[in-house]
Order: sequence, then structure tokens, then C-alpha cells
Amino acid sequence: MRLWRSWVELFEEETPETPRFDPVHLAVVLVACQAAVGIVFWLLWTAMVYEGGFGTGEGKLGNFLALALIAAVVEALRRADRRHGRGKK
Repeated sequence: MRLWRSWVELFEEETPETPRFDPVHLAVVLVACQAAVGIVFWLLWTAMVYEGGFGTGEGKLGNFLALALIAAVVEALRRADRRHGRGKK
């Protein structure tokens, strides 16, 4: 009976003080995180493995561009994190 009450309480009306979780927002965040991790993985693979890695052979320009793009993405994420941190205070 206690398990049943706990289950029913999940679907009862929420008070204004309780945080609301939107399942669509959560799904979008999860998909976006997976996409970002996939992009970073393939950029790193391109920079380190494709045609011998950094600075070798014909892929030198592609590897350099991948490395520059990775650096730009990391810097953008760092700035966004700092902006978000300042907004919380």
C-alpha cells in the first residue's frame, strides 16, 4: 500500500514551490549533449588520427582546422559557463 501511495503522489497536483520538469526540455538537453559529444569526438579523431594525425602528410590543413575548431568550441563553452555562473549569483 505504501508503494501505491508513493506512485499516486507522483501524479498529484504540484504546489507552486515545487520545481517543474518539462520532459521535452530534458529530452532536448540529452540529445544536444549526445550530439556535442559526438562532434567533439569526431573532431578529435580527425585531428589526431586522420592521415597520420597532427602535422603529417596531406591531411595537415584538415587536422589544423579541426584543432582550431575544437579550440573555438572549448572557448565558447568556457565563456558560456562563466556567463551562466555570473547570472546565478
